[in-house]
Amino acid sequence: MVKKSSWWLVILVSIVAVSFLAAGCAKKSVVKEEVAGRPAPAVEAKKEEPPPPPPAPPKVEPAPEPAPAPKVEAAPPKAVEPIDLVGLRIQYAFDDYSLSSKAKENLEKLAGWMKQADTAKIQVEGHACEIGTNEYNLALGERRANSAKTYLEGLGIAAGRLSTISYGEERPLDPGHTEGARSKNRRAEFVMIK
Repeated sequence: MVKKSSWWLVILVSIVAVSFLAAGCAKKSVVKEEVAGRPAPAVEAKKEEPPPPPPAPPKVEPAPEPAPAPKVEAAPPKAVEPIDLVGLRIQYAFDDYSLSSKAKENLEKLAGWMKQADTAKIQVEGHACEIGTNEYNLALGERRANSAKTYLEGLGIAAGRLSTISYGEERPLDPGHTEGARSKNRRAEFVMIK
C-alpha cells in the first residue's frame, strides 16, 4: 500500500506543479498576446540628415619668401705694408736703459704698425757693449728690452704679442773695440716671431 500512496503523492505533486507552471505561463502568454494584438505604434522614421560638412579652413596665402639678405662679402684681409724692423732699432746711452725721444718715436711707429697687423708678434732683443761682466751685460740687455716692451704696452699693444730676450754682449752689431763700435752695440732690436 505504501507503493500506491506514494504514486498518488507523486501524481498530486506533479499536477500542482504543472498547474503552477501553466498559470505562470498563461499570464506571460496573455501579456505577450496583448502586446502582439496591439498595433505597433507608428514609429516615425526620423530621417537623420547628414551633418553639414565642416567649414572649409580659411584660405591661407603662403607667406611671401623673405627677400634674400644682401650678400655681404667678407672684406679681404687688409694688406698691411711691411715694416722695416731694422730701421726701428733703439740705441741706448752707456749703462742706461731709459728711452730717448728718438727711441719713443720708433716705438710709436712700431705700435701703429702692430695695430694694423693685428696678428703680428714681436720679440724685443736687448743688447749691451763689451764693457762690464757677462752677467751684468745680460741683466742690462734685459732691462733695455723690458723698457721697450713696457712702452709698447702703454701704447695699447697686448703683452701677449710681445716677448723679450737679452743677449748681453754676445751678439755685437759691430765687433770693433772703439767707442763708436760700442755705442752701436748698446741697443734693442725687433724681430718678427710666429
